[in-house]
Amino acid sequence: MYILDLKHFERFKESKKVKLLRHKDDKYDLLNMMQEGKFENYQNKQSWDVFGDAEYIISFIADRDRYAKFIGVWQVIDKSKNEETNDYSYTTIECDGYEDLKGRLIINWGEGTRSWAQWLHSKGNKKISEVLPENYVMDFPGFYDFQLTYNELKVMISNPDSNREWFRMLSSTSGVYIILDSLTGQQYVGSAYGKGGIWQRWGFYAKNPTGGNKLINELLLERPDAYKNFKYSILRVLEHSSTKETVIEQENLIKTKLGSRAFGLNVN
Repeated sequence: MYILDLKHFERFKESKKVKLLRHKDDKYDLLNMMQEGKFENYQNKQSWDVFGDAEYIISFIADRDRYAKFIGVWQVIDKSKNEETNDYSYTTIECDGYEDLKGRLIINWGEGTRSWAQWLHSKGNKKISEVLPENYVMDFPGFYDFQLTYNELKVMISNPDSNREWFRMLSSTSGVYIILDSLTGQQYVGSAYGKGGIWQRWGFYAKNPTGGNKLINELLLERPDAYKNFKYSILRVLEHSSTKETVIEQENLIKTKLGSRAFGLNVN
């Protein structure tokens, strides 16, 4: 099945001015930018005339080697060129009717990933790889190869059935984790043990970003939106049968190594 086979995109079958974009940027977390409502402004500023004379833009974010995750459709209203910098600015309006596919529709972009802007009726009618479950966050990459934003953590914890591999792995694991304030670099090191493992502990943060921690609470009193910059990851995995004392010993060792008591968000 291809993009134009979906009823959502039938309106574009006869239009020759529809362009597909596969965004990839190592400097920015584009999915987080989308979740925070900042992606449109990012997309509308380009160093060359990416949109051309397109009337609509169907946008994706790079996902794995040659795949891409759908994030929305925009109508192009206007464009202008900065004669000093040669940059282009576009005025767009996001189209309704695609909410159920956002973050779920995955396409195979093919070999030519460097060609990230393609006309739909030329090379752009891409093959659909899969449609992910509603509220699916991401593939589980292993214990050490991820950072979750607060929004991703909250969606994941609230939807264990859509994120079954994460639930299975994290709920059966004890370990030491870190919360990074990506704006300031401050860190909080914590641990999880016993029933429910890391999944259960992170569930407390999903309900309340402070997690009951004193300095995080003080930080959020000072900067109420600071949790939006939090990144959650795992520093050390231990057997689920590990004793509380063993896990806390590892937690304290990492706190000492990172200096999270003196310069971070740990009190003890």
